[in-house]
Amino acid sequence: MFINLKSLTRSVLLGLNVLLVLTITTTVYNSQFLSNNNSIMVYAQQSMGMPPMSGMGMEPQQPGPGQYAGGTISSIQNENGAPAWILSGQWKGALTNTDESSQGLSTSNLSNDNNGNLPTANFEAEFDMVMLNGSALHKHSIYNFTLADIMKIDDKNYQVNGTATVTMHDTPINNVPLSVKTLNNNVLSIWVDPTKVNNHYGNTPIFGLIQQDIVIKK
Repeated sequence: MFINLKSLTRSVLLGLNVLLVLTITTTVYNSQFLSNNNSIMVYAQQSMGMPPMSGMGMEPQQPGPGQYAGGTISSIQNENGAPAWILSGQWKGALTNTDESSQGLSTSNLSNDNNGNLPTANFEAEFDMVMLNGSALHKHSIYNFTLADIMKIDDKNYQVNGTATVTMHDTPINNVPLSVKTLNNNVLSIWVDPTKVNNHYGNTPIFGLIQQDIVIKK
């Protein structure tokens, strides 16, 4: 009887431990899931100069009309024509102050637009860069993007051209020509003018994933 009671107690304690672990795991997962789904809205609010969170008992502020997107940088860059570097990080972008007929990049009339009708654009990226053998780890940033033109290739592929500041060895290089493309609404490519950065990213664009993309109409 004592042995059976001891075994039963041990089983109950084991069950409680498993339940506790599952509860903690589910809570952490749900927290991360909600954080990922809300992050683009937080970014939209910050892009419009709004606080990321509302005060106690207040409704969150709605970001202004525009298109907001974000995702990860995940790319292999060449050196002397062979894969040599791993890039990993994040990017985010926004198009705001668009007119009602051309919300975000949804219509073709943004193609080859003139500067007078271009929306306000923002693009930023930050990523680590390391050699395939794990050496020479360092960081790069892209910011201060200035939009030059937007081209619609088709319904799922767009190209945004402009200039930006790119950090090299923690030194900012201004007015670097930049071309950002969306590929089937899933992949992002970033072409950085190699003549301005001493071919630092090799002979291919920097690639990433489009993980969040929202259009706010009003």
